[in-house]
Amino acid sequence: MASVSSQPQFRYTQPPSKVLHLRNLPWECTEEELIELGKPFGKVVNTKCNVGANRNQAFIEFADLNQAIAMISYYASSSEPAQVRGKTVYLQYSNRQEIVNNKTTADVAGNVLLVTIEGQDARLVSIDVLHLVRMAYVFSPFGLEGCEDHVKGIISNGSLVHREKENM
Repeated sequence: MASVSSQPQFRYTQPPSKVLHLRNLPWECTEEELIELGKPFGKVVNTKCNVGANRNQAFIEFADLNQAIAMISYYASSSEPAQVRGKTVYLQYSNRQEIVNNKTTADVAGNVLLVTIEGQDARLVSIDVLHLVRMAYVFSPFGLEGCEDHVKGIISNGSLVHREKENM
């Protein structure tokens, strides 16, 4: 039995897109579950699972805009909500026109960033500096490649260095 919620199941805040944004998904929802949910409406060409702060959101990309419109229209007029594992899923058009899966190795769970500190004053490097180095690698728009200069801008002789933005 579907749970009753005061939230609407879908929102019309974005113009139609072949990419749909889904929220309130069960934890660790799989790509297969997303494909199964979208299959009655058309060919699902891409998915992005477990996004958002609670990892309960996802994106489904259809081959054609009309397929995405069909899914939204169906659930907008249906008395039965979209569900995954018995949990009501909320749908809306995405502001994206396609899903870009640009995962870097920093995005993959289980990777370790190894930082080697060399030099006579290595003992002066604080945990705050190490945290900033880690954040530079995790949130760098360049992924792991290309952010070495950014990291060098953070550390100099074991202390924080404030550099102008254009130098980073």
